[in-house]
Amino acid sequence: MKKPSLLSLIAAFACVALYAQTPDYRFGKVSAEELRMTSYDKDPDAAAVYLYEENSLFYQIDREIGLTSDYRARIKILKSDGTDQANVSIPYTDEYSVRESVFGIDAVAYNLVDGKIVKTPLKKQYIFTEQVGENHKLVKFSIPEVREGTVIEYKFRKTSKNPTYIPSFRFQHDIPVARCHMQALIPEFFKFNLNLKGYVKVNIEDGSTNGSVGSGSDMISFNVREIKADATDIPALKREAYVWCLNDFRSMLEFELSQIAFPGIPIRSYTSTWENVNDMLKKSSFDTHCRIGNPFKDEVAAIKAGEGSPGEKIHAVLRLVQSKMKWNEKYRLFSQGPRAAAGKGTGSSADINFVLMAALKDAGFQVTPILLSPRHMGRIHYTHPTIDGINAFVVRVSLDEGKYAYVDGTNPNSDIDLLPTELLVDRARVYGVNGDNGWCDLTGIAKNASVINMILKLDTEGTVSGEFIEQHINQPALQANTAYTEAKSKEEYVESLEKEHGIQIEELHLEGTGTKKLVRKYRISSQPSGTDEFLYVNATIIPFMSTNRLNAQSRTLPIEFSHPMVYSIRCSLELPEGYTVEEMPQNINIFAYEKGANCKYIAQAVGKFIQFNFQYSMERIIYLPSEFDNLNSFFGMVADLSNSQFVIRKNTPQS
Repeated sequence: MKKPSLLSLIAAFACVALYAQTPDYRFGKVSAEELRMTSYDKDPDAAAVYLYEENSLFYQIDREIGLTSDYRARIKILKSDGTDQANVSIPYTDEYSVRESVFGIDAVAYNLVDGKIVKTPLKKQYIFTEQVGENHKLVKFSIPEVREGTVIEYKFRKTSKNPTYIPSFRFQHDIPVARCHMQALIPEFFKFNLNLKGYVKVNIEDGSTNGSVGSGSDMISFNVREIKADATDIPALKREAYVWCLNDFRSMLEFELSQIAFPGIPIRSYTSTWENVNDMLKKSSFDTHCRIGNPFKDEVAAIKAGEGSPGEKIHAVLRLVQSKMKWNEKYRLFSQGPRAAAGKGTGSSADINFVLMAALKDAGFQVTPILLSPRHMGRIHYTHPTIDGINAFVVRVSLDEGKYAYVDGTNPNSDIDLLPTELLVDRARVYGVNGDNGWCDLTGIAKNASVINMILKLDTEGTVSGEFIEQHINQPALQANTAYTEAKSKEEYVESLEKEHGIQIEELHLEGTGTKKLVRKYRISSQPSGTDEFLYVNATIIPFMSTNRLNAQSRTLPIEFSHPMVYSIRCSLELPEGYTVEEMPQNINIFAYEKGANCKYIAQAVGKFIQFNFQYSMERIIYLPSEFDNLNSFFGMVADLSNSQFVIRKNTPQS
């Protein structure tokens, strides 16, 4: 047998090496193999995938110290609905203290045409800037000639004049990422704590290198911290139902400034404990605005001098401020001037709640700000105290016997212990309290309930009609009041109720609009389905949960419901003479975890009446992904009940 020559072995190994080598991620080096790619094996359903993403950040030290980051991405479009990845928006702020700039934009689309790679570059005239806020802008562009099979690349440079803030690096997007790399070079003068969030495995190297500025005898040398982070095969972060803020679970690397230490200058330490956070707030305009004078002195004096319980007076002061100031839909921790905002009659959450605090103090109450981050902005960190994570506050009022009332002035329909759901967070901080004792859970401050009583009658024409009385307490009342005030007319409001319940409504009467307890009274009529022999009436008359709320095979993210809730229906349905109940829904009493969720249904036929009691309660509102199966099964059984029916046999005349 002839042995292979050394030359042939070398050639064979060279071929293997060439075949197995990693892709060339340099800008402009897109390969034909990448263009021939039709799916991503780690996620075959993906519409697009980041083949590579890179972000390199470094400091520029001159007369000013600034930050520069170079970003580039390579994305493969796998399906037609992935072409929106070619529409790119780059946010930046031109606020004086930050003065960000975006430039050096380059973007190219690559397509395989007749076996050849065709490049289509982005023309500069198709790059636009859009103003999206007072100090915030977007640089926007759309890469041309993008379709299924295209590979796109783009890169840009972003600079900032604020050296103390390093933006978080996101490893996870709404499409998967095959590979990403991040590098940060930080001079020893700036010290940052790192916080890695999420479930993705990220390899982080935290080392050092040398740096210098100046030349010759003026050269200053210093150490540079070199942080490298790499990750591969990162799954897409897909939006799932019942998640307050997707970024709470996104894999990212956060940078928190802990210290600035320049030679010859006293060291400045930054937030690292809640005591530090409180101290910084006490030295800021926040504490000053906590002590402003009440701009509505005459009105508050009248409330204070009048009759009423403490709760009634708190309610009156809240309604006063809500009537005087309209929320501009901006959540803020700090204010430019709450008294000036009161004069204008409009302001941010901070403007309104600073004024609310002043008015309540003038009425004789002791108040404390409760610091928080609204749900859609993400949770406050337990272990990384920082002012940056606090975006708003509500007001806690001290009552007798160590009890408290919570108020917020942004929503005109909110009330005592009735906050907008955005502010019902499980992590809030009591201003001025240090350590673990400062945490506050706002999710369960009120008992929320909807109670429905029905007295109905089925006639021989097959129509169910009668009286509905609904009582909605706290959160359900807030939602109903908001829907009522947002409706263009009462008729439109009635139409929305008819659509929600699947019934016809007559003679609607509302009691307690704008309060914590809203009562709706009306007459209804509905036409159950049926045959010549039978009628089919829904188990709860108005379906409570016609589909499984979760309705999925598995769950990646925690499940976060809106608020604790009790929903109950009590019904008496009178049948025509001679009609009988052939079949009834099954009575149930099911649970999902201790102090979690419960559903109970009891129905019986008594003479010519059908009577049932239905009660659904959700005491616990946050569940881990590992608890999904049990919860999913629970909701499936509730949906089955909601879709079940009374089968009623008609009184068919004898032939």
